[in-house]
Amino acid sequence: MHKSPIALVAAIAFLAACSDSPTTPSKASSLPGPSKLLGNGFPQGGHDYHLNIIGVPKDKKVAMDNSDGHRIFVQLQSENAVTTPGGKNNQLSKGGGDDQNHIYLCNSTNGENDVNDPRCDAWRASHTSGFGVIDANATDGDGAILAVPDPCADDDPLTPCTPSYSVWARTHGPSGSATITTCATDTITTAGDTWCGSNGITLYAKSRKAVDITGNLLHMTVTIDGVTNVELATCLGISTTTSTTLDVFLFDRCFENYFWNYDNNGLKLMELRFYSAS
Repeated sequence: MHKSPIALVAAIAFLAACSDSPTTPSKASSLPGPSKLLGNGFPQGGHDYHLNIIGVPKDKKVAMDNSDGHRIFVQLQSENAVTTPGGKNNQLSKGGGDDQNHIYLCNSTNGENDVNDPRCDAWRASHTSGFGVIDANATDGDGAILAVPDPCADDDPLTPCTPSYSVWARTHGPSGSATITTCATDTITTAGDTWCGSNGITLYAKSRKAVDITGNLLHMTVTIDGVTNVELATCLGISTTTSTTLDVFLFDRCFENYFWNYDNNGLKLMELRFYSAS
């Protein structure tokens, strides 16, 4: 059957209208994840490094410096909670013999803005850009030290960063939980305020399968009031007239003594695995 001229004109107009109509934008994609996961939840394929964080009921008394073992001991029950997520937590400040369950981070890439400890510098000299336990005892007064590569290309907090490696965690044990939060001390104030991210994560023993905690451990999400923290806001390159929330990645400038605050509530074992983005 042949269409009438009027029908053909109407059809052409309809098709033209459709071709000019706006398309629905596709949803922004997230960072690419692993193509396959193992039965335990970890990504398929080899990992670059693994670490066991072991909760013990009694503090360790022996020296554990220059340890090449893949484990760090923490208190099974600790009292080091982050009370102001995303803000100042000076109760967790370094020093004074109260650094239990702090895992201080040594920048094995270039030493910028990491823990101020000569053992870190000595270790990095022969393990450039590597992972490794330098001090395995986080149950004592000065915390543990773990060497990790700098996950970002530079130390500017305003430079977009896609971390060069990811971190996955799996819990073990019959019960308990632990909250792990990235913290650091600013280099601007006289005494140095300790800031902790609002992006900490609590993992429970009953979870069993591994989860990706890259977004919890490799940066801290902080909210800086530029009015009351003018010098820090200026250093970070953000507003000095309002509050700004931003992600500060490990070893970015304006902070030092980066550490993972491990607030343990009876968790006996957390297993971490580190995977290169390549």
